[in-house]
Amino acid sequence: MKQLLTALLPLLLFACSTTNHAKTKDILYSNDLEWNVKINDGWFSAKTIAFGPYSTSSRKNGVAEATFVKDPKNAFNFYVNGNDEHLLVQTMNTTSIVFSNRALPAYLNGLQADAAIYYVLINGTKNDPLKRWEMVLKAPHYLELNDNKPTGILRSTGTDIRITAHNHFGKVNSYEKICYEFQYRGQPVAAVIPGDKPRVWVSKEADAETTKTLAAAIAALLLK
Repeated sequence: MKQLLTALLPLLLFACSTTNHAKTKDILYSNDLEWNVKINDGWFSAKTIAFGPYSTSSRKNGVAEATFVKDPKNAFNFYVNGNDEHLLVQTMNTTSIVFSNRALPAYLNGLQADAAIYYVLINGTKNDPLKRWEMVLKAPHYLELNDNKPTGILRSTGTDIRITAHNHFGKVNSYEKICYEFQYRGQPVAAVIPGDKPRVWVSKEADAETTKTLAAAIAALLLK
């Protein structure tokens, strides 16, 4: 009996992991929720990306407006257009110590002072222009990717959207095809795989205003 259980255990573990992965894919990663992504990067034109009903302008180096980050690295800004919106997005690289006086979720606390942070500021939408959003993203470890662990947050006053990251479309224990997943109130509402072959999914359950902000955050990862 002991030998039989030993032989069956790997199969049971595989079945459990496969079921969990299938459940995740059923919720968000379906063909009808996937947005077509097109990269425009010609010889004589700057790189822009179109995805679903949205598109980006080309990148401009530096920040467009002053931020609390005193010494941003590799900063650039661009606009996201679509659904009658023209959203300014500013991105930069910084370190964890910059956020020492700002409240962050527990999973973003305890980082080394020099831990790399990707920081994004997104202007408010036309219907809610004063509601500015920020995205704080740490670099995930490959073991965290195996389990879709939290890696960042997209937030504004009164609204928090957790960001996780996984490698379920790539190899286990690797950084292959990292997928960032946005979770609102515990449910996946959007996801993006950046890189040379990008993919984007957006849930129909997300309201119109939230979807616009999600599109801006996704664009920041696509152009990163």
